[in-house]
Amino acid sequence: MSYRNSGQSPGERSAAIPWRGVLLAWVAISLLMLVGSGGRLSPANFVDGDDALRLQQVRDLLGGQAWFDLRQYRIAPPDGVAMHWTRVVDIPIAAVILLLRPLLGQGLAESIAIVIVPLLNLLAAMALAARLASRQFGPRIGIVAALLVAAAVPASFRMMPLRIDHHAMQFVLALVALNGLFACASRIGAAMAGAALALALAISLESLPLAVIVGGLCTLRLWRGQGEWLIGYLLSLSVASLALFLATRGLADLAQHCDAVSPVHVAALLWMGGGAAIVLPQLRDRPPLVSLLAVGLIGAGAVGIAAAWAPQCLAGDAFASVDPLVRQVWLDSVLEGLPVWRQEPGFAATIILLPLFGLLACLRLFKRAADRAAKLFWLDYALLLLGATLVGLLVARASGVSCLFATVPAAWQVAEQFARWRRDSLLVRRMGRVVVMITLLLPGVLVDQAARLLAPAGQAHGEVALGCDFSRAVPALEAFPPQTLLTGLDIGPTLLVMTRHKVIATAHHRADTAIRDVIEAFLGPDEAARLIMTRRGPTMVVICPGGSEARFYAEKAPGGFIAHLMSGKTPPWLEPVPMPDAGGVKAWRIKQP
Repeated sequence: MSYRNSGQSPGERSAAIPWRGVLLAWVAISLLMLVGSGGRLSPANFVDGDDALRLQQVRDLLGGQAWFDLRQYRIAPPDGVAMHWTRVVDIPIAAVILLLRPLLGQGLAESIAIVIVPLLNLLAAMALAARLASRQFGPRIGIVAALLVAAAVPASFRMMPLRIDHHAMQFVLALVALNGLFACASRIGAAMAGAALALALAISLESLPLAVIVGGLCTLRLWRGQGEWLIGYLLSLSVASLALFLATRGLADLAQHCDAVSPVHVAALLWMGGGAAIVLPQLRDRPPLVSLLAVGLIGAGAVGIAAAWAPQCLAGDAFASVDPLVRQVWLDSVLEGLPVWRQEPGFAATIILLPLFGLLACLRLFKRAADRAAKLFWLDYALLLLGATLVGLLVARASGVSCLFATVPAAWQVAEQFARWRRDSLLVRRMGRVVVMITLLLPGVLVDQAARLLAPAGQAHGEVALGCDFSRAVPALEAFPPQTLLTGLDIGPTLLVMTRHKVIATAHHRADTAIRDVIEAFLGPDEAARLIMTRRGPTMVVICPGGSEARFYAEKAPGGFIAHLMSGKTPPWLEPVPMPDAGGVKAWRIKQP
């Protein structure tokens, strides 16, 4: 069956969002997520250390830390660690807390913020996917696309309650850029795509591959005689990047960092945006090959700027300077940064299947297209989806973009299949209704399964993240004056948000010397740990024996410090600190002379 709008030229239908259906779908999926959380919605239950540390950064901002001061002073004291993060992600969290704090108090305001902000990101993603699908196929398929956002597990998992780190906002901005690239007005659409990706880059350079892919598509459109797309995109991307750098980074830190937008990135983008705006309009009457050659020369100039100003960044590895031991023990075991073939089979399937389904749908839509404009629409869409899919296969955390992009063509394919079932016999129609019900429930099931797959190893159903219930350990830890703790990289951020203590390191690469000390302390002999503690200043050791990190260290070094602690072989210079058994947390302090 061919939908009457499946082969339409772009722009023939209204781009209005079917808000009623989208909101109903969002409420249903949000309720499924909340029920699936089992009520574990406090800062003690963050799944990932980045989410916990994000809340701590927001607290510091609201507590008076300067806007441009991104240093986390409670990691690797006394100097702290200059984070490569941005205040942009802090804004919605801080806004909700500021709004609710006078009425509900700090604690409840925070708990609501860490629930509602991720769900608002989910709503934005659903609305943007529905908008593009509605424009092409009508509001019903727009609602199907919104539902499929929840089935895009690599993205929706990061839009669940408590997921307040930057990935969800970047996924939403990717959808904003996607909508811009298929806008009816090329100048407005190009500016929208450039500004959205400039903001995504300001949040994290993880969006750089997508920015390059979009630039490639705009260059293809230049070849077709639509040069306004590339000019508008590069100009918007460069100007917005400069404005965002000044607004979020300021002039206090002008070092050439490879893990965040720095002066060298802004300079290269301004060169490209300015060059495109000045040169390309002069070449409109020339053959397309001349314009492509000019684009190549402009791009070479940008590479030259990077080579002259920050050659260390040209390799493309933001973690190139990380200590080799830290890379081997910690960084190379961070699953979300690894390719699809290094993932659990279930999660790998969520990375591959929806984008593949979307690509096949794009092919069918291309073949059915009524005219050249519609063919080019689906060709461009397929190229974007293919590029995002390849990036997602190489870096698992990037696969959320390809899965979200796939929701639009996949929604059409799903709706067409249901339409075929409705035309068949009574038995098949009944089976179709069952499939519809399963499809409506599938997003919530997939998200719940993603939570299990991506949770730290060893976390059984019903246990809190990281293998321990830190809320039970807080009173015992808070009985001690604020001090520095030797603790695991994964549980460090949770201890920061739950107590007044400091930690030597967390799983954040700019503190790689401190991370190395933590690794060497736990893997090495007891006396080596004592020397590191003497040098770094911690007076307590806190571990979670049931967590994946502690077990990993113990398996890697059975005769090491943490293995001794977990087996009850406490060195004579430490004494146990009484902790609630139900929480699973264990602690020791240095004996007083």
